[in-house]
Amino acid sequence: MQSPHKQISLEFSGGNFEFAYPHLADDATWNIVGNETLTGKANIIEFCNQTAEYFTQVTTEFKTDNIIIDGDCIAINGTAEFFIEKENRSNHISSCDVYKFKDGRLQEITSYCISTDKK
Repeated sequence: MQSPHKQISLEFSGGNFEFAYPHLADDATWNIVGNETLTGKANIIEFCNQTAEYFTQVTTEFKTDNIIIDGDCIAINGTAEFFIEKENRSNHISSCDVYKFKDGRLQEITSYCISTDKK
């Protein structure tokens, strides 16, 4: 049986943010390295909803390369391709998300996202 923490992390990294909402701690933080840090469940959900709206405007393909689990900490790295049809171009991202759980709740997310020039 897959651990609930692993499933929550996989869903979030794959863009299915709503799956994680019930598991977020009220004082959760999401550090999107080099961009911004979101504090609090409501702020994280608002940002996720905006990102999910963007996903409806592009074709997305997520690929998970590695999952590392150490107790209540999970790291997932992979790639994403976002195809923007109206511009006939793709954006490629390599990413790593690190999830920390505390008392059964998702307490902290740290995301590293790097644009690549993959064609």
